[in-house]
Amino acid sequence: MFHGSIPADLRAIIHEHATTWRGQADDIYVGCSGNFTIERVLHDSGFQLHGCDVQLYSSAIGWYLAGQELPITIRPKSADELDWLASYMDGRAGTLAVVLLGSRFFQWLGRGDHPYYGRMLAAYRQQFPQLHAKTVAKIETLPLRLASYAPMDVNQWLAKQVPAEAPVVAFPPFYAGDYEGQFAALDKHLDWPAPEYPTLDDAAKQTLIERITDRPHWVLGLHFDVEELRGHLRGQVQTANRGLPINVYASVSRSRIVRPNQRLEPVRAPRLVPGRELGETLTLAPLSMGQFATLRSQYMNHNIRPGTPTMALAVLVDGVVVGAFAFSTPKFDPHNVYLLSDFPVAPTSYRRLAKLVLYAALSNEAQFLAQRAMNTRLTRLNTTAFTQRPVSMKYRGLLRLNSRKDSADPAHRYQLDYASDRPPHRPVGQPPHQGGDRGRRGAHLVDGDHRTAPPAAADRAAARPQRDHRRGRPGHPQGPVRGAGGRHHAPVLRP
Repeated sequence: MFHGSIPADLRAIIHEHATTWRGQADDIYVGCSGNFTIERVLHDSGFQLHGCDVQLYSSAIGWYLAGQELPITIRPKSADELDWLASYMDGRAGTLAVVLLGSRFFQWLGRGDHPYYGRMLAAYRQQFPQLHAKTVAKIETLPLRLASYAPMDVNQWLAKQVPAEAPVVAFPPFYAGDYEGQFAALDKHLDWPAPEYPTLDDAAKQTLIERITDRPHWVLGLHFDVEELRGHLRGQVQTANRGLPINVYASVSRSRIVRPNQRLEPVRAPRLVPGRELGETLTLAPLSMGQFATLRSQYMNHNIRPGTPTMALAVLVDGVVVGAFAFSTPKFDPHNVYLLSDFPVAPTSYRRLAKLVLYAALSNEAQFLAQRAMNTRLTRLNTTAFTQRPVSMKYRGLLRLNSRKDSADPAHRYQLDYASDRPPHRPVGQPPHQGGDRGRRGAHLVDGDHRTAPPAAADRAAARPQRDHRRGRPGHPQGPVRGAGGRHHAPVLRP
């Protein structure tokens, strides 16, 4: 029902630390309440809980949990679009339900001319009575209650309202635009007594750390190291490979460390190795999530954070694994597919093997398998490439560059967004310049920037070892996939 979450392991550490304060304090103050995950963890710990935040989304929840009226109304400039919501806003659970549901669909307001957004807005309005009633029912059964809630800056709150000896727990959102961007649509369309608060710059962060740690009992979760708190480091939580670890600093002496446990499964098929030449028959084989995790951990760029795929496929040439790729379910547009990862095995004698994997990902067979897995027609694909160069040579000529911006990840300089309105329609092994597919283009998401030859020469380059000028081209698959009038005869990698 609420957005976002603190990892379960971090919640367990917070609860463990807080239970040691029983008999020494009656209240716990939670700074930067956000979605009230910490309060929900501690609701049965025997303490009175107090929260604070500066966002509309959090304040609506906090006011309700503290038994206060919700002073939230529809802005006059949005009345034409949202006046039908007024009857649902009662200042209590009904208003909170509007805020929670609005956080889902307010982002589409003003974009009703778009076929997808217009359809979604119409569906929300048609189903809103049922959605609102169900949300109110869930809200009213919440066991959590707060002793107080303050819509104000956390530094001011600690200085003016929190007793100097009271325990404090906080997991501050120290990244720019965390909640402001996520819930900007709510502020745009709903009026409320928004507090004024300064930017959380380096000086304000340091002040916050000092005000939290200058008391007998405290727990502080941070995504970065604090040298002066090294003696209070009591835990580190990393729930995913390549994920950012969360440091847990606390006044309690207990220590915990959490590391990801990735489920891996063997891929019982030979891999392409240096000195081995490619064959002629290119096929696709379904991978389990554990098999895909095995290949991804071994071959994918380690600077790329992994996502969760909906479907993963291996690319084989004459039964030898040369790479893999994975699709994920589209977030908004149901006819858009996201190719989450594609990568070749390494090392090999082929410098441009990534291009062959790309062609397999853009094939008819891959498209049909994705449509079958997602149970919808897929007509668009898109990608984001992270690279040190302003253009990805791998995509040039195949995709349309929609945007180029600085990467938020320090490991890469650029974030390149590519897209295409039409998917490819060609069998595995047939490059885009052959047959009846001239000029058609596809799009995909790749884990890193692989330098490749121009598309017209890519299939020849992929089938040619270094310093070997013999020409060759991968053949067609052994048979079509279901959805193309036949069966998919790709080999299965399970033992």
